[in-house]
Amino acid sequence: MSKASGKTKFFTKGFIISFIFLILSSTIIILFIINRIFFSISWIDTIYDYIAPLLSKIFYKYNIYVYGGILIAFVFLLPLFVLGYNLAKTRQLTGSILYIFSLLGFVMIIFIASYYTYFSILFNQDLTLNTRLLLFLLFLPINFTLSLILFLVNIDFIIFFKDLVKARKIWKHKRPKFEIEVKGKITNINIETDEFIFTPVPMLIIAKYLQTKGFSVSWFVRGAFNHLISLVITYLTGWPRARNVLFRLTGMKIGKNCHISQKAIPDPLLPELIEFEDGSGCGIGTKLLTHNAMNIKHGRFSFGPIKICKNARIGAYSLVLPGVTIGKGSIIGAHSVVADDIPPYSIAHGSPAKVVRRLTDDEKKEVNKKY
Repeated sequence: MSKASGKTKFFTKGFIISFIFLILSSTIIILFIINRIFFSISWIDTIYDYIAPLLSKIFYKYNIYVYGGILIAFVFLLPLFVLGYNLAKTRQLTGSILYIFSLLGFVMIIFIASYYTYFSILFNQDLTLNTRLLLFLLFLPINFTLSLILFLVNIDFIIFFKDLVKARKIWKHKRPKFEIEVKGKITNINIETDEFIFTPVPMLIIAKYLQTKGFSVSWFVRGAFNHLISLVITYLTGWPRARNVLFRLTGMKIGKNCHISQKAIPDPLLPELIEFEDGSGCGIGTKLLTHNAMNIKHGRFSFGPIKICKNARIGAYSLVLPGVTIGKGSIIGAHSVVADDIPPYSIAHGSPAKVVRRLTDDEKKEVNKKY
């Protein structure tokens, strides 16, 4: 089973579980409203009279203890995360296990707290019954969306944590050798391994080298966070300046008056290697890849920077590969694959993109207009 199909199945399961919760919650609340407002349903009254006192204690009377326990858990997990993150700089596997465990704990606690808070609405005796029912219905779609996201993140961290624990013997006794090969702007990390590159041991070797180059210790975990930000930008953000601000949070370097269109997808693992200079931009659906793990040589991880120079533009649905510099004022046609550097003031398109002509002096003046 491929990694993509596995994630699709987890997403499907998460959606189904969250959707079942949505249907059950809606059904229960509708029946409760009918029973309370329109006409009495005897079996609902019986169930309510039996479980209401117990649930009232759990979700109202004892909520101070529940939230206190949640706070204590956060206080315990925070130093564990800090310890694991810093320990990973010297003892990678042990540190990674600790901070992934703490992240898993954070997500699970948030998951539990969100459901507890949601159901507490129904038993908050400081509010009228009508107010409780209204709030419960209003927060139902929000809780559905949140539960879906948290379910998928939980699965992600659980599998990653289990894989890290299983890798302890290999990391201690059979750690593969590796060498660094630099070709121009591309750096290759060649690992002598029969494992898939995206398994814990090769990933830890890659992380160790990237750490020496100033990247985050948890760069792969950050990739999941960056991917989430990209989804928010893609589907919820319309204003270009807002997109630029959010992309900068992932580490991208973005100058003034840059336009990164909707559905643009920067590399989530190494967005720090992407730079847009002043006045540059890209069209809808452009993909910017700064790493490559699908090399001919097994066990090779390659990465390189992408630089979009001043006033350069990339057409919609193009793909820019690692190590590429698109020169000042150049224009890339739509649906192009840019695998090599493009000289300044050029028009290029195709797969791979080739220069078809240079800009005229009048065109250069238009491209270089200041806004």
